Amino acid sequence: MKALVVGGTGPTGPLIVQGLMDKGYEVTLYHRGHHEPANLPVVKYHKHGDPYSKETFEKDFVGESWDLVVCTYGRLRQIADVVAGRTPKLVAAGGLPSLMRPDHLEFPQGREIPLREGHPTYFDRLLDRRGSAIAYTERQLMAHHWAGDFGTTIFRFSAIYGPWAPRHWIGSIVKRIMDGRRQIIVPGDGSQLRLNCYADNAANQVLLGCFKDEAMGNIFETVDDVTFSVKDSIQLVAEALGQKVELVGVNHPLAWKLAGGYAAGYGGGIHVSTFKQRVLLGYKDVVPPEDGIRQTAIWMRDNWEYVDEAQMLSGGRDPLDYATEDKLMESAKKWEEDVSATLSDPELPAPPDGEWREVFKPEQKGKIMVDGNWTR
Repeated sequence: MKALVVGGTGPTGPLIVQGLMDKGYEVTLYHRGHHEPANLPVVKYHKHGDPYSKETFEKDFVGESWDLVVCTYGRLRQIADVVAGRTPKLVAAGGLPSLMRPDHLEFPQGREIPLREGHPTYFDRLLDRRGSAIAYTERQLMAHHWAGDFGTTIFRFSAIYGPWAPRHWIGSIVKRIMDGRRQIIVPGDGSQLRLNCYADNAANQVLLGCFKDEAMGNIFETVDDVTFSVKDSIQLVAEALGQKVELVGVNHPLAWKLAGGYAAGYGGGIHVSTFKQRVLLGYKDVVPPEDGIRQTAIWMRDNWEYVDEAQMLSGGRDPLDYATEDKLMESAKKWEEDVSATLSDPELPAPPDGEWREVFKPEQKGKIMVDGNWTR
């Protein structure tokens, strides 16, 4: 069996490649050659090219065909056009930005947790250019599926974390702890959710999509089965690094800007479900997320030279402004002290006198009240 893997050098790539080889696939790996991770398996064919150029991709694979094509990289819709009719199955990694954000939908759409299957995707480039481009690619791949060019399976990747995932938001917390920070701002009360998937879990989902025919014609959301709030994730990171941190809740827009590298964005986050792949593919997390968070934190601390700090901070919009963080936390604590000193606790209503419990008396079982009287 022959498999073409386009990309394969990110945090999930080596795991996907190894999983295919373990199933007996002869793997051809194709990418630009800018990044060769140390954990990349040795494959039958390892080719460098440009998966973002349709002409180059066509030239590099003239007359070839495969039993399976896995695309985690490159210009997906163009690759799909080239391999149409040359493989029975295409498994692709896209992204969750194809899903319309709540602020682009009529309330209460997009606010439910988790989002419902069939959540609207973007059409209008003016609303979200990137989201509409990803959604357009999804529709193009599904058009190939329904035309019989190949069976399509798409995974909408969320933020992938784990060893060899050097730009994840966990890095913003690891960086602060490494710098000696023992107080960390959480916007609001830190209960926001982030969309995450541990690399091993994401790779497992993709491999199930490769091996299970039930996956074809479906789009899946790639997230961990369960998730943790921002504040609990920070606590897991701190414990893994053997440190205690104080989480300081601050309900001010400046807190969201200062915590932009690890908070979920102003107003909280969304969450999606793995229900479809659990039912169709028998998926379950191979690594519990709490263990994945701990392992990621330890790996980042011990391998900081592999972390792309500049891109992590710029991509996550993390100003790393400790001086302003300290001033904001000091101001928030002073405000709490001022409020406590000037305002008293509210008086709460007295508990009911107990007459309302009449309906729960055993002798009233099977009776109903009519005009203030109990009767059968």
